[in-house]
Amino acid sequence: MIGGLILLRPFISDETTNHLSKPLKRQVIGYSRATFFRPEPCSTSRTLSVALACLLACLSPVQAEPLQITLAVSEEGGVYRAFSETLLGKLQPDKYAVTIKRAEDALGGSDLYIAVGMKAATQLAAKDIPTLNVFVPKTGYDKLQREFASHDAPRSAIYLDQPMERQVALLLSALPGTRHVGVLYNTAPPELQSLRRLLAEKKTHLHEQAIDQAHPLNDALEGVLGESEVLFVLPDTDIYNASTIRNILLTSYRKQIPLVGISQAYVKAGALCAVYSTPEQVATQVLVMIERYAGSGKLPAAQYPNEFEVSVNIQVARSLDLRIKDADRLRDEIRGGP
Repeated sequence: MIGGLILLRPFISDETTNHLSKPLKRQVIGYSRATFFRPEPCSTSRTLSVALACLLACLSPVQAEPLQITLAVSEEGGVYRAFSETLLGKLQPDKYAVTIKRAEDALGGSDLYIAVGMKAATQLAAKDIPTLNVFVPKTGYDKLQREFASHDAPRSAIYLDQPMERQVALLLSALPGTRHVGVLYNTAPPELQSLRRLLAEKKTHLHEQAIDQAHPLNDALEGVLGESEVLFVLPDTDIYNASTIRNILLTSYRKQIPLVGISQAYVKAGALCAVYSTPEQVATQVLVMIERYAGSGKLPAAQYPNEFEVSVNIQVARSLDLRIKDADRLRDEIRGGP
């Protein structure tokens, strides 16, 4: 013991100490995991220096290995690329080692996987590995949760869709006075009950139409547009997809019925407006969840995007003879700002 210090070193027997030079010879008392030293009265400054050096070596923090993260993207380019590049720029390379792969590639071993898009989420869901899903609709994620409920690995998500309260706030702020809203769906989503309640509170009637054998998409669309002042898009890829969206937009436009979309892409294609989260906003939220996982080994619960933007198609508004506020004002009203 030197000034009350405990030095950690392998067990030293009396036989071993006989081979030490005299200035370093110690009387050994203690056990193999923690050896206590009593200096001889003739201890030199060199002895103290060696002891302090050993102590500092024992107390020096060990550099943790970077958390291994694999980003599995459903496709290259577009919002997926923007998200991936933004996230890479936010992650400190000394803390996180990131690999980007396509969903269909062999993923290899990682501490955490991030599935970007529904295709990647579906691929990874079957593997029972720690996965954070982004850009996936809530209905799609919930379906995967049910299908792979027996898996034990942590899973979470940041949904593609916005909370229903936020979407209804946009609808009523962009089109005040609306009293008849139409929706189409393949299977009634859980959020439908919330939509009914929110619109009923504003004395607005919801016209619903399920797509089935008796009501194919075109017939259902014609029917619901005949009763509605606006078509409200629900994130149902069985209805709204690359092969159907053009016809839905053209039919709505021909009947002078605006469509409220769920992404900026909808607005560019011809929807009147949409509330959405940018890849940069999603990446910021993902970073927080990664840091939580790195510290605890647990992922936060699945959640909606925290931050959002609003997009407005002014040309469509003019064509439909609608006066609509600009995107910044709509966003501020939804946020509760001035």
